[in-house]
Amino acid sequence: MVKNICKCTALCGSSLLILMTAFSAQASDGQVEFTGSINDNACTISTENVKKSVDLGQVRVGDFANTVGATAGSVPFSISLENCSSATLKNAAITFRGQQSSSDPTVLGMTGANQVAGVGIQINDARTGAKLPLNTASTDYVLRPQSNTFDFTASYVRLVADAEGADGKPGVRGIGTGQVNALASFDVTYK
Repeated sequence: MVKNICKCTALCGSSLLILMTAFSAQASDGQVEFTGSINDNACTISTENVKKSVDLGQVRVGDFANTVGATAGSVPFSISLENCSSATLKNAAITFRGQQSSSDPTVLGMTGANQVAGVGIQINDARTGAKLPLNTASTDYVLRPQSNTFDFTASYVRLVADAEGADGKPGVRGIGTGQVNALASFDVTYK
């Protein structure tokens, strides 16, 4: 009989050990969060282009012709993409977005207080010289493997012509003087 008690004790002890092991394996001492994303981008935007600054420099009011749409101070700038793979997506288009001018929604308006009146910032596609209106995709660029650079120009654009004065006197100027600040974002669409 002593022998049977020992078997039961040994069996109960094993069950208790298994039960304790099961409880300790399910204890919650921490957690791991997994995050990520999957996209269909053919390239990555180069680091120096994620936040870019373009200095349009200083121009004089006299550098503008007295017609709405006249430009002055054209400055080239580029957007570079790297790590490109054209295995499935062969083309890319760039779309600029930003605060539109109240008098011409195709160009950037000024941001902030005390900005120059009568001007905006116009973006052109350097390949053709054609104006690239805000919120409108550029014509497609063919993607090359690895690196791609897309060239544009930015310039001041006159939005208001000078008013003619009475009796040969100078009229009211359409463009003011002072600081110019505008902000645009861009999207890359792969095709």
